[in-house]
Amino acid sequence: MKKFLLFTLFGALLFVFSCKKDTQPIASIPTCSIEGRWISPTGNMLYEFKDSLRYTIYQSTPGGQFGTIADAIPNPEKWWMEGDSLVLKVGSSSYVKFLAEFDCNCNRMKQTANCLTGICSGIYWKEGFDTTTCQ
Repeated sequence: MKKFLLFTLFGALLFVFSCKKDTQPIASIPTCSIEGRWISPTGNMLYEFKDSLRYTIYQSTPGGQFGTIADAIPNPEKWWMEGDSLVLKVGSSSYVKFLAEFDCNCNRMKQTANCLTGICSGIYWKEGFDTTTCQ
């Protein structure tokens, strides 16, 4: 009986002292925001997401800069996030829901949706981001 108790005590002590305390902090995953200015896949159009409205701004000159919200086309579209999906109100009563996936430190966003012709997707870049730094 003593051997059994001694063996059990030794096993318990071995277990307790073999556990290593985790001293490294847990890295937090950054939450990306769609708020801001995003260049479309075609490169000649920019969407600015601000205050639950999506403004569409075209380049003022080919290969040039984009204007401000004052230069946007009339009637911005309402938008909101549902989890990891971007919902856009298009027209008076239609909605489109896109899966929004971010990478490149929140500077690249892939939007994917089910369209009438199949899966539609596009990659958008934050304005001013050097796209060569992230492939």
